[in-house]
Amino acid sequence: MTDAAPVSRDRRARAVRLPRRVVVDRAEYEHLRLDAEAWRLLNRSPHVAELLAEWIEWVARQDFRQTSSAISAAADWRTVASTPTYTELKRRRSVPVVPRRCAGSGCRVVVSVPYPAPAHDVFCPGCRRATGVAA
Repeated sequence: MTDAAPVSRDRRARAVRLPRRVVVDRAEYEHLRLDAEAWRLLNRSPHVAELLAEWIEWVARQDFRQTSSAISAAADWRTVASTPTYTELKRRRSVPVVPRRCAGSGCRVVVSVPYPAPAHDVFCPGCRRATGVAA
């Protein structure tokens, strides 16, 4: 037997009110009391506390993994992979360099000369002579 309380019309009251009085027979009461006592005993156990902490961490990691997978699936990795790195952009913006062999007799040094060749001579670091690649 239940006496239901009237439900409030207030918009802030979102929960449905429970009945004011509930009649429970003795056997059901004892069952509920023993169940509550078992839960209290279980919650006091340090092993259960450790298991619950591990389970909460596992759930958090699972949520993170699912979120990360969803983000990865949503990203267009072909576009991301084709985006140049800062190193590549720096290389593209730099003055192009053309390797030239030193014109000095017996010198085997390869000199990197900017392209187009500068108006002045470029000196070989090996033989200290002008390479003769001036424009």
